[in-house]
Amino acid sequence: MNILVADATGAIGRPLISVLVSARHNVFGMTSSKLGHQTLKEDGAEGLLAGALDAPAVDAAIKRARPEVVIDELTSLPKHYTPDEMRAAAERDHKLGLDGGQNVLNAARAAGARRYIIQSTGFYYAPGPGLAHETDPLALNASPAISANVRTYTQLENRTLGAEDLEGVALRYGFFYGPGTWFRPDGDAAHQVLSVINGQCSMMLPPRIKSN
Repeated sequence: MNILVADATGAIGRPLISVLVSARHNVFGMTSSKLGHQTLKEDGAEGLLAGALDAPAVDAAIKRARPEVVIDELTSLPKHYTPDEMRAAAERDHKLGLDGGQNVLNAARAAGARRYIIQSTGFYYAPGPGLAHETDPLALNASPAISANVRTYTQLENRTLGAEDLEGVALRYGFFYGPGTWFRPDGDAAHQVLSVINGQCSMMLPPRIKSN
């Protein structure tokens, strides 16, 4: 099966590429950097050099791959998990997801892809009793910062799940742990914990997923 991963060299993209290659799929990875292109080659995938915000380049790359499945992992998250850096990254992350993701989706549909998978979020369910379910509403009426994120993910989900010419799938992610993430022994969260222990800073805590 021909599978294309957009943003294929990130914390999720690289292990995903490895699993897909091991399963003997024909794997294409889209990246915006020459270093990422080389990394994909080393990982056994065919690299496609295209920035997601460059619609013609995305269209050409996806036409070349002719994927049956496209997996959209587009994000632009900061290296450090701090309030200031998260706020600074928010606008470019939203733009990459909305505008870049639209370019990838348009190109996937034009190339005849039959399934399109996006990453969504499990962080922003509206408050309610017990554990959240997929059918529970998101927190559109939360604080401005939260509701802005909710609107972004709602738009991503609606346009993907509403596409009539392919099967849309939205995976609502939580935190990921391990290589390339903030949550690893030598990662940013571990450094913050050590700094708190040493009295050097206050750690940024994750958002509450759902309250009683």
